[in-house]
Amino acid sequence: MLKERIFDLGVLALGLTLLLIGTTAAQAKPKVTETIKTYTVSATSLEGLAQEMDQKGPKGYWAYTGWYVKWTGDCKLSVTVDITLPKHKNPAKMPADVRKKFDTMLVALTEHERQHGRHGIAAAEEIERAGCVGGDAILKKYNAIDIKFDQKTDHGRKQGVVLN
Repeated sequence: MLKERIFDLGVLALGLTLLLIGTTAAQAKPKVTETIKTYTVSATSLEGLAQEMDQKGPKGYWAYTGWYVKWTGDCKLSVTVDITLPKHKNPAKMPADVRKKFDTMLVALTEHERQHGRHGIAAAEEIERAGCVGGDAILKKYNAIDIKFDQKTDHGRKQGVVLN
């Protein structure tokens, strides 16, 4: 009877140890690095701003977010989020109504791009939870989520990324 109790306590101790290890792993977060880069615009009309952002914006967009997930052999993850946004060279030169619309659009655009970044972070977290098994498939899943997000929001236009 005594041996059975010791065995039961050993199983209990092993179970608690595994639970604690699992909790620690689940609480670990990938290292996240976010950088925000800007390109300069200087137009003072809504039409001019839109045209300038069309021309100067990254990859043909007004803004762009790239996220990159890396992991090591022992499943330590990091994700880099690079956001590129427009920045006005001299906002004081814009008429007040144009500046207000530009600023409002920029807030919506920044939030839209940050959501893309959160997709990359979620991909890294899912890869970590999976023990780094199937990471490439998880990355493809979140790339598809990014594409659907842009389709659903019309690249942010439905979220206020407009100048009118």
